[in-house]
Amino acid sequence: MRPLLILAIFLVITACSPPRLIVLHDPLDARQHNDLGVSYENRAEYDLAIGAYLRAAELDETWAQPLVNLGNVYAHQGNWQGAAENYLLALGRRDDHAEAMNNLAWVQSQAGDAEQALAWARKAVDLRPEEPAFWDTLAETLLAVGDFQGAAGAIDRGLALEPEGLIRQTLEKKRSTAEVLPGR
Repeated sequence: MRPLLILAIFLVITACSPPRLIVLHDPLDARQHNDLGVSYENRAEYDLAIGAYLRAAELDETWAQPLVNLGNVYAHQGNWQGAAENYLLALGRRDDHAEAMNNLAWVQSQAGDAEQALAWARKAVDLRPEEPAFWDTLAETLLAVGDFQGAAGAIDRGLALEPEGLIRQTLEKKRSTAEVLPGR
């Protein structure tokens, strides 16, 4: 009987005590969460990258880059709609974000919306004509709409800006494709 009484008293005492709240403070700011997302993305830990980018976008509701990075993860996963939505959200925060425009053009092209992609690719190139990757995207979208001569011109512009590297290889491959197509 005595053990039951002790147990009953213990339960009454612990049940009546105020709950202990633990408040955790996130010491990282938006830029640090974004950098963490980049690190996760580079290690192919995409779920963690998505979480970090979402937190960065939440902490700084004016900064577009975390949404661009989030779109990039979705694009890498082949989720064209998720990627496009985040690029558009980024453009809602900063309407002159050329990287968001270029990447939106690329995913729209991959999703089969070549006309819309072309409009965004042209805007990106207009804003940052020194960026060879943007000329590559423009060439891709021009090929998709059947403008082979325009694609050849975009390829040549991109090649002139990229002396070596992966973008150059991609552009050279497109050039060999464009040369065998009608209208060149």
